Amino acid sequence: MNIYKLISGQIKQKLQTIPELAGVSESAWDNVVIEVPKNRDFGDFSTNVAMVLTRELQKNPRQIADMLLPHIRQIDGIQDVSVAGPGFININVSDSLWGQLVRAVLQNPDTYGDTDLGGGAKVNVEFLSANPTGPVHIGHARGAILGDVLARLLQKNGFDVTKEYYINDYGHQVDVLAHSVFWRYQELFGMHQGETLPDGAYPGEYLIPVATEIKSQDGDKWLNAPECEYVPYFKRIATSAMMELIKASLRKIGIEFDVFTSERELVESGQVADTIDYMKRQGLLYVGTLPKPLGETDEEWQPTEQLLFKATEFGDEADRVIARASGETTYFASDIAYHRNKYTRGFSKQIDVWGADHGGYVKRIKAALGAVTNNQADLDIVLCQIVNLEKDGKPFKMSKRAGNFVMIEDVLDEIDADVLRLFMVIKSPDTQMTFDLQKAKEQSKDNPVYYMQYAYARANSVLKKYDALFPGELGDVLGRDYDFTSVTDVERKLIKMLGDYPKIIESAGKNKAPNLLTKYLEELAGAFHSLWAPHSGVKLINENDRALTDNHMRLVMALKNVIGNGLKTLGCTLKEVM
Repeated sequence: MNIYKLISGQIKQKLQTIPELAGVSESAWDNVVIEVPKNRDFGDFSTNVAMVLTRELQKNPRQIADMLLPHIRQIDGIQDVSVAGPGFININVSDSLWGQLVRAVLQNPDTYGDTDLGGGAKVNVEFLSANPTGPVHIGHARGAILGDVLARLLQKNGFDVTKEYYINDYGHQVDVLAHSVFWRYQELFGMHQGETLPDGAYPGEYLIPVATEIKSQDGDKWLNAPECEYVPYFKRIATSAMMELIKASLRKIGIEFDVFTSERELVESGQVADTIDYMKRQGLLYVGTLPKPLGETDEEWQPTEQLLFKATEFGDEADRVIARASGETTYFASDIAYHRNKYTRGFSKQIDVWGADHGGYVKRIKAALGAVTNNQADLDIVLCQIVNLEKDGKPFKMSKRAGNFVMIEDVLDEIDADVLRLFMVIKSPDTQMTFDLQKAKEQSKDNPVYYMQYAYARANSVLKKYDALFPGELGDVLGRDYDFTSVTDVERKLIKMLGDYPKIIESAGKNKAPNLLTKYLEELAGAFHSLWAPHSGVKLINENDRALTDNHMRLVMALKNVIGNGLKTLGCTLKEVM
């Protein structure tokens, strides 16, 4: 049950049947807003309809509001209507409707909050896509978790979601990987004693098991092999091993992908070449010379004819290189082919999650995808800022296993995976954040993650206590209607907050902002914890008043359902005890 959609839909429908409003334009109706006011003392809902219609009806907003009030009062479930300020109409709904909401939450714990925003449309969410040259490190964690949570939010909003990982296994970085593994392979035969890894090689110990496996399978077969033979083999073995390492790390933080697409396969299957041919036929490419880059002198700059994409014709600041004078295609060419590949697989709606350092790449890839799909593909790119990792206010040290970065496993040695997930989406993706591991372990209201998780466990504890007092009776109690006869202001506030949940889910999905959900859960948890405050006037279990206690259990279970639903949408496990 989405009480917001129910009430707003009924109000709009009712208003459009009023004879005096028959001539109101569609554009005016589009500007009518029905929303939950920031200050709930004004009412459950508020609408600006009277002010929007002033110009069309040539009347004072207060006059229009007074004319509309009797019609709005006729709507089922509306208890009170009033006018405030310049003409806002404030609306309170009846207790019976709030009671229906509580029942809906109790009856639909897994699906409450679901919306039909997506209408079953297919959407591809591509995220993380870290180079397969090493383990997943903490620098990847925010984008990885953000992408996974976005996918979950979109699913809850009715989209058919595919989570995809693009493997950048073609080009210079995997050549370096192959040479780095080969160096470790040679080391296993006693070579390079006393030497350090060559400049630019991938450090850390994670490549030693790969080299050891090759030695176990092939012995010294590759020691004297020419580079043209061992490099392709070592690339294939190493990238496969790194992807298994990456997948294992991601499973530890609850992330699984539906599809893995290889850049190497795109190139070798001819899809990159086919895309370039298509762009040539469409007149999107030309051979030319780019202007001299800023900062280069005339002596340093050597103009070279290259194959260029007419990116400026599609909103980019400059035309972009597709293939160099040597004929070698650029990473950008592969990227265009990859996004076109997603489009041909039926994904006209695509979402990419990138690090903020790739912000300068946004316009060119959007321009290219628009060009190769005749603007039929919609690409939304979510940029994610970096995370500074600290412990006790000091930078968290790098991993010896990884060589020059902190692995996700290093962080999971310190905190629970759910804590990591929640902290990574607790702020807007475009906000830089500092993540202090020590603070993340605090069990207090100053730790928002603990505060949310503890609310779920606390609700569960209350329900278990009731079940111990009245064994086997809880199920029957939860099946009865909520009684508003003696409800307190604190309880009423909680019920209304439960009604906000579907709107939060929709807004978080539509705006690609999981932090809206974490903020809501934190506020809901705070409202629940306030029941234990001396001023609340609520004693959840009162053995001398069974009817009141039963009613409280309906509220506690409804709250447990919504917090549990929200935490699962964020990809967290539910902790029954803390």
